[in-house]
Amino acid sequence: MSRTVWAICLAAVLLSGLLGQSVSATTVVVGPNTCKPGYVHFSTIQSAVSASPFGTIVMVCPGTYPEQVIINQPLTLEGVTDGTGNAAVITVPGGGMVQNGTSVSFGPVAVQLLVENTVGVNIKNLTVDGNGANCPALSNRQVGIGVFNVGTPNDGTAAAIVSNVVIRNELNCLGDGILADTSYMTVTASEIHDINQTAIDAYSAKYSITNNSILRAFNYGIVLLNNPSGSVVSGNNVSNCSTGILSDSDFYPTTITKNTVLNNSFAGVYLYFTYHQSVTQNVISDSPYTLIDQFGFQNTLQNNKISDAATDGILDFNSFGGNIITLNTVNEGFFGIFADGSTGGDTLVPNSFFNVVNTIDPGPVTVPAPPALP
Repeated sequence: MSRTVWAICLAAVLLSGLLGQSVSATTVVVGPNTCKPGYVHFSTIQSAVSASPFGTIVMVCPGTYPEQVIINQPLTLEGVTDGTGNAAVITVPGGGMVQNGTSVSFGPVAVQLLVENTVGVNIKNLTVDGNGANCPALSNRQVGIGVFNVGTPNDGTAAAIVSNVVIRNELNCLGDGILADTSYMTVTASEIHDINQTAIDAYSAKYSITNNSILRAFNYGIVLLNNPSGSVVSGNNVSNCSTGILSDSDFYPTTITKNTVLNNSFAGVYLYFTYHQSVTQNVISDSPYTLIDQFGFQNTLQNNKISDAATDGILDFNSFGGNIITLNTVNEGFFGIFADGSTGGDTLVPNSFFNVVNTIDPGPVTVPAPPALP
């Protein structure tokens, strides 16, 4: 064998060894050594995150982790199973929560799991529990998962992905389940319940919010606000909130489709000061106002199934014109539809009405503005 061929073979062997070391080094474990043996182990999530290079998979074993975690680099944070062990649960530290992040929209906040100023973060199969949290000094919000300044328009909604998580018991102070601000993010297949303010706040970028279960948020289930790239809210079940889904001050194409929105104490789906919104194929039931379009311009509300409205099934008022509100089915309720005199240029027929006391609400109607966003 020539020296050249020998050198090439040796280099290949060394490179293969280095790559093997690199692959094994990109997975670490949080929890006891008996869980996922053979990897480097850490006792806390934050110590694993802080010690890991970009792209690391941080596997979190079943157990309780009383800490506030900050992620500012690309990685995967994943809860894993170990025999019959329960989920990996991030809880409130023994000394209480402290302010550890700053949201563009809300200022200083206290977050249990914070992702900021990065891209390429994947969080899955974890539980975040705010039970017993304090009201942190100098903080305007208490948040389960916060995602701030993550990604760019080029990332679409994949800069941060949250999937198969449970967020619960964010009940103290102004508690949010997920607060996403100026980020490009996906939230999917997750369960968020018992929240003081809003289950999912999605502000000022672009979001995909799909197939989640949201229950008992005191204020809102899902809020979309000022998203210049448009967002998608699809396949979610939202119930027992004040307002199920609110799109507020969104002036770019946003899609709200195939959601089931039930038993909310004020409104089911509420468009407030919006443009080019598409609200289609939703099931909306058991709210005083099931479907509202206020200060709307060129919105499309079609093929929704609406039932059991305490007042109006469809409410269209203070219109800027060009809204298409057709092909909806309203079943059971006092009034089928209300449209005030400002709706010039809106298309309001055909819609189908069954078992309503009055098809047309003669008005005038007084509907408060959406509850203020704290």
